[in-house]
Amino acid sequence: MAHLGQVAYPNAEVERIQAMGTMKNGIDQTVLCNMMFSSSNQKVDDQPTQNGMLQFYVTGAANTEERVTIQGSAGRIVLDAPAHVPSSVRVFKDAGRGKTTETTYDFCLPDDAWGAPWNYPSSIGFTYEINEVGKALRRGEKQCTQFTWNHSIQLATMIDEIIRQTRGVIGTQDNGEEKAPL
Repeated sequence: MAHLGQVAYPNAEVERIQAMGTMKNGIDQTVLCNMMFSSSNQKVDDQPTQNGMLQFYVTGAANTEERVTIQGSAGRIVLDAPAHVPSSVRVFKDAGRGKTTETTYDFCLPDDAWGAPWNYPSSIGFTYEINEVGKALRRGEKQCTQFTWNHSIQLATMIDEIIRQTRGVIGTQDNGEEKAPL
């Protein structure tokens, strides 16, 4: 779920993370996380990036709704259940107080019939990323435009901080000094 902040706030930096969680049998069972993003006056598609927050809750302790809502100042994006493999995305744009317009984008899921039975059907991993990276490598590029090295490092840093806060694990820099929390 942490990567959705990169979708909602492209080119923004992570300013702060607050996370808590529970573990069962040594595995993260439930995590609640708040993330604050801030822009650095960069533009994406000639539009300025904005500050914003992302909040997510994931758990293996309950049968959840499995829906994701990305709320913005001018509307929201909804990934209906099951959000980990949605086949449609709904975009709601504010059209005045109490009024919205809704556009639904439907798409087919990749065929995963060749695989073994899955705990989460259609969840065959990030094949779209693998395919795009493969195309970029064949073109002689070191990264693809959709999934840059900087995005990967930012996502890894976010996940490391969530793990540090939920498990109490303190990370270290290459020189052995403690990393400052985000």
